[in-house]
Amino acid sequence: MKTKLLTSILMALTLAVSSHAELQGSQDYEPGQAEKSEWSALFGVSGGNSLIARDGTIFMNIRIGIALNPYISFGAYHSSIMSNVKNPKVRHSQMIDYHAFGVFAEPTVYRNGFFSISLPVSIGGGEVDFMDKGDEDGFKAEDGFFTADFSAQFNFRMTKLFEISIGGGYRLFAGIEENNLKNKDFRSPFGELRFTFKE
Repeated sequence: MKTKLLTSILMALTLAVSSHAELQGSQDYEPGQAEKSEWSALFGVSGGNSLIARDGTIFMNIRIGIALNPYISFGAYHSSIMSNVKNPKVRHSQMIDYHAFGVFAEPTVYRNGFFSISLPVSIGGGEVDFMDKGDEDGFKAEDGFFTADFSAQFNFRMTKLFEISIGGGYRLFAGIEENNLKNKDFRSPFGELRFTFKE
């Protein structure tokens, strides 16, 4: 239910904002306009795949920030996983979930017309939630952590307001030690597909 609900919300939001962006920006966008130095607000949603306790999982990120110019942007993000993961380090049946909040900075190191390459980095903190089989109270926060990640993104500007990115990187964790789990159980490479909307 959780996965279906989040997926439906993500798809609806993406389609709605994408349609608005196309209507507003597709008629008058030229690649050269990306070189303007004016700042703009940005909103991004993304999803991808990573590993938790050797199990593949789907994550979702939401970003809100400011692009100061075509070569640097920064802001805040929220990250969560959309598929629950079984904890293999305990004998009883237990599921894992987590949420993280933090800040990001994204420098663009190459730009040529519609195409650009950026190297985003982020740092934040969050909580790991656990749920035992049959627990009617659902997930409970039992451990906090710090997290950081870095990646490379290949960006394609579709309209003046809409950008699609594909890339991947590596995610680090520190401070996890509950229910026989360790930081290395959460550290993982990841792949990501992003949709970014700029004012």
